[in-house]
Amino acid sequence: MKRGTKPLPAAKKVLRGTFQPCRARAAVVVPVEAPLGPPPAWLKGSALRLWGEKTAIYARRGQSVVGCESALAQYCQVEADLIRRWQHHADIPVALINAHRIYANEFYDTPASQQGAQLHPRATNRFAQNGRRPAS
Repeated sequence: MKRGTKPLPAAKKVLRGTFQPCRARAAVVVPVEAPLGPPPAWLKGSALRLWGEKTAIYARRGQSVVGCESALAQYCQVEADLIRRWQHHADIPVALINAHRIYANEFYDTPASQQGAQLHPRATNRFAQNGRRPAS
């Protein structure tokens, strides 16, 4: 039995964009892109416009949101409400800002969420300062 973390399935590596065919152990089936369903009927106005903008952005990125239509609709509605409150100089609840922040992170709409997670963060060596002069 090998030590360490278990290897990721090849399908997950394909989705993450880290798959290398030369290292594949078996044939990989690349998922076929299913068409995105229509927006929910309750989505109206500026939220529906945001739906169109966001789905176009995700299509350009090659990011699949199939199966996440409901969450995307909620994200568009939260963003539309946030924009409307901002334009009318109304109070914005912190819960609304937090909900928007979480949705933006889930759909990779922030610069921090678009960067890959650092798998092995560089550990600081607690003995690196031994033998050095103290900072003055």
